[in-house]
Amino acid sequence: MEGMENREDLKSMLPFLPLLLGSSNLFWPSQVVKSLETLSKGPLYSKVDSGELLFNAISHIRDSLALPSLQPVAPFAHGGYALFFDELISRAEASKWFEEVVPALANLLLRLPSLLESHYQDADYLFNGVGTGLRLLGSQEAGIVFLGQELVAALLTCAFFCLFPVSDRGSKRLPTINFDNLFEYVTFSFLLWTS
Repeated sequence: MEGMENREDLKSMLPFLPLLLGSSNLFWPSQVVKSLETLSKGPLYSKVDSGELLFNAISHIRDSLALPSLQPVAPFAHGGYALFFDELISRAEASKWFEEVVPALANLLLRLPSLLESHYQDADYLFNGVGTGLRLLGSQEAGIVFLGQELVAALLTCAFFCLFPVSDRGSKRLPTINFDNLFEYVTFSFLLWTS
């Protein structure tokens, strides 16, 4: 079985993933693991019970990644998280988010390294020897990628937490994926609507 560090499909994606590659496995930096474990225990332990505090937790996780290609979030995203979770949805919905959804998302992110490793280990055996691993395809290059629901959910969670590096995306013609622009739009929409 090919080691993770030798997989060309993974190598093509690694600059666009928030994980690190060790000698044979993918992993989060230890400070990220600690932050995600704290979030996974819910608001009584993490103290994350508002949009502002969620944004602060996300910022702390991003800072702990220390990836050179991780650019700052959109300038008004902070306000969008606060507006959405603290004013635009009901307190009951927000409580459910902080008590149930955010801890589940943190647990999912903790499992992202193993989900990706399993994905790549299975990628060569799903479709008659044709590689189906997550990878970048060149212009006019044919290919197929199979992703499980749980892996897709984990990747979307990375986008919600704004964890994907973005600095080299333009050179590969990859669209923006992090949700910071979405939450910045919440801020602008609210300001336009209330003026």
